[in-house]
Amino acid sequence: MTRFLAPALMTAVLASGCAATPMRSVSDAPALAAYFDCVRQGGGVAISAHRAQSADDQPENSIAAIEATGRAIPGAIVEIDAVLTRDGRLVLMHDETMERTSTGTGRVADLTLAQVRTARLEATNGDVTDAPPPTLREALDAAGRAGAIASIDLKPADEAATISLARAVIAGVRAAGAGDRVILITYSPETARAVAALAPEMMISAGLDDVAGLEGLNAPQILAWTGTREARPALWRSLAEAGVEAQFGTLGAPGRRLDDQYAADGDLSEYRALFDQGAVVIATDAPLAVQSVLGVQLAAAQRCPR
Repeated sequence: MTRFLAPALMTAVLASGCAATPMRSVSDAPALAAYFDCVRQGGGVAISAHRAQSADDQPENSIAAIEATGRAIPGAIVEIDAVLTRDGRLVLMHDETMERTSTGTGRVADLTLAQVRTARLEATNGDVTDAPPPTLREALDAAGRAGAIASIDLKPADEAATISLARAVIAGVRAAGAGDRVILITYSPETARAVAALAPEMMISAGLDDVAGLEGLNAPQILAWTGTREARPALWRSLAEAGVEAQFGTLGAPGRRLDDQYAADGDLSEYRALFDQGAVVIATDAPLAVQSVLGVQLAAAQRCPR
């Protein structure tokens, strides 16, 4: 879902002490930028596990999912969703409400951390686990232990809330000492510019439809999100020429996502086709399937220092 940062909000963000920055060199880039450049230039691929899951017996956005995915896929990216509780604490939850993925009820924003933690997470297969929704700090620590990169989705309903959430997440990442192993997910170049100004030391995922969207961004800091519907090799080539890695998503609603379409005939070669056309990061609900096809490319990525 594409969002736009209102001019007034951008002004407020910049006035808060984060002045707009010009395009910068690789030397100004986050530490993680060199890793992704190496992956792209060395014929590697990165696999991003949607909501951190790699199997249906794992709850989404859980420590169990982060740990299992990290064990199964060396160097995995685990995508997670952070939300604020009523008392200003960051926990992992995809939805605004608790019901779909846990035994809890109500809106997370209306509950304290203690109330959220009384709930127990439910796996995709319906099993109720003993685990409560984790805090962002717990998730970052788990990702660190697993050698995974945490990709944190910033997706509230409006831009003011996005920036408020971003500030809290950035503070939490810095407190955990995890700035060199996270990606902050935004949904438009405008929002990406605002978040990048707040966290110049962190990688930013920015929704881009063309290379022109990089204007005002530090290109080495950016991973370009290019959608979930169809391959865009021309755009991916243009991004690579600009030194930016292309991400593509095969994830989505069960039955409609590309993951399911690829698996329907038992032939998963479409994942290889995405890589061959220039996708560097494949975001998926079936990370083990991607690994089965692109194991050589994943191994190439593991030769890149982090």
